[in-house]
Amino acid sequence: MVEEIDYSEYIPEDLLEEIMEYEKENKRRNKKIYPSSRDIVETVKEAAIMARGVHPDEFPDIVLRLLKEKGFDTRYVTVKRIWRVYENLVRKGVIPDTLHVVSW
Repeated sequence: MVEEIDYSEYIPEDLLEEIMEYEKENKRRNKKIYPSSRDIVETVKEAAIMARGVHPDEFPDIVLRLLKEKGFDTRYVTVKRIWRVYENLVRKGVIPDTLHVVSW
């Protein structure tokens, strides 16, 4: 049998608390989070600026790549959602239709 060692006798309590806090924060940082709607909107705006002269089929891939570079988990971000956000932004006049895909 392995006997559990109580390290609190050997390590100062304030140092032990600091280590525990650091581990808790690191656990949160290592887990990728899903992008919120606001994150997707901001990324679509960035991608629309970058996408001048790009074929519309490549646009969702650009958005997904940018989201991944920002550290988001993109498993549940669909192409349909990206296009819906793009279309809403164009119709509201937030971004120009650089891809020429929105019909009025």
